[in-house]
Amino acid sequence: MSAGAIGARAVGTLLAAHRGGAQIWPENSLLAFRNAIALGADFLEFDVHLSKDGEVVVIHDPTVERTTTGAGAVSDRTLAELRTLRLKGRDGKGTEEAIPTLDEVVGLAAPTPVRLLLEIKVDARGGRYPGIEEKALVILDRHGMAGRTLVMAFQEETVRRIRTLRPEVWVGGLCEKRDLAEMRSTVEREIERLRDAGARFIGLHQGLVTPDVVEQAEQAGLLLGVWTVNDAGAMKRFIELGVGILITDRPDVARELLGR
Repeated sequence: MSAGAIGARAVGTLLAAHRGGAQIWPENSLLAFRNAIALGADFLEFDVHLSKDGEVVVIHDPTVERTTTGAGAVSDRTLAELRTLRLKGRDGKGTEEAIPTLDEVVGLAAPTPVRLLLEIKVDARGGRYPGIEEKALVILDRHGMAGRTLVMAFQEETVRRIRTLRPEVWVGGLCEKRDLAEMRSTVEREIERLRDAGARFIGLHQGLVTPDVVEQAEQAGLLLGVWTVNDAGAMKRFIELGVGILITDRPDVARELLGR
């Protein structure tokens, strides 16, 4: 599958399992990703950080206490130390699931048709991880998945870094209301900024997505993703608006609404 297939929407709105399906299974777990693939999700959405010894690991927060049985910053623990932790289930109790590496998640996805929405995060101090973009690309290439992955970030520097390293890889920016307030910007300006930066995707919090925004993103040539949509009524509304990717913690509900 080529990079161009990322944006192919012959079947309409595409379905992304947010953190694998965080309202059903332990978020960002191999269990969640396996089940999301079995459900027929078009994308697995997940987040990456670097361990103390420079390994790319799949976890949302820069610290481990919310989602695991441990505490502290991801970047303060080696991969071996992170592996001793267990991911929490929906009840807050530890499960048998461990924090996966990016290599494991990409390896799981590679033999299947699923595509990847890979968000590059910053550390607990808000700083970029040195070399994380290069490391992620090496892993994607190892499994032949660079053409089936859309790399995204809130930080423009990360977007531009991916563009510089690999212009052919799909890359996009993320935006929510707080960002707009801090930057004194608008959705319309951010769409233009990302287009000018060579991005091919924009991911917006659902509170920012209107019919006009959908139209402007399409005119700018940007695939539009909306997150994180867990209410069935809101899912239906965004599907009817024609958003490119519906990003949800409930891929099971979204699948039914999409008529899969």
